[in-house]
Amino acid sequence: MTPAPVASMLALAVALCSGCGSTPMTRTSPTPSGPAASAYCLTSSDRPRAVQFDDINGQLVGSGDIGLVLTNGSSNAPCIWSGLLPSLLSTPRYLVLLYFYGSDKDVAAAGAFMLKQGVRRVLLLGESIGGARTLVAASHIQPPPGAAVSFSGESSPDEVGSLQIPTLIFASEDDRYFPGKTARQVAAAIPAADKALRVYPGQAHSLDILTGPNGAQALAVLLDFLARH
Repeated sequence: MTPAPVASMLALAVALCSGCGSTPMTRTSPTPSGPAASAYCLTSSDRPRAVQFDDINGQLVGSGDIGLVLTNGSSNAPCIWSGLLPSLLSTPRYLVLLYFYGSDKDVAAAGAFMLKQGVRRVLLLGESIGGARTLVAASHIQPPPGAAVSFSGESSPDEVGSLQIPTLIFASEDDRYFPGKTARQVAAAIPAADKALRVYPGQAHSLDILTGPNGAQALAVLLDFLARH
């Protein structure tokens, strides 16, 4: 008979080695925590994927090889892009990032994150103060983004003096935050050869331009610009 202490040790060895020779356990990465998809006005039909990078929370939608980074304005509410998103996703061309920013450096961090997802190039879009941040970031990000779009971004001419990538700026003539006069000064200060400015009548600010009287025309200009870059 095997002595009791020895039997106990044998039992323990068998228990510890119960997985020996079997297929190793598969380890899965934890799902990023953060705001639910509904905080971005996304539903399951959008097939959103939660992501985190540099302590930033975001959601990816789409599956294309051109990355779009959408930067919010002062309200920091990704839902503001919900009206534009169906038009962007009507083509399989784009992989879109919605995110909550925390500081000016986050635009560059978002661009770098998208490149790590395997996209061929990144296009930056920003609305209101997010548009201004987008143009500043686009001036120094390496590698340079494919293009930048600002919707009523409250930029100043001195902030865009080194912007060399294709740039599209939307503005309204009587917008109290970014009027047509300022928009023209900013556009004139951009040294990029490929640049465009669209100033529409009225007071519409930011993405409200896309839902105003000139919305259909503005949307067509935007989609054409993105498609060419």
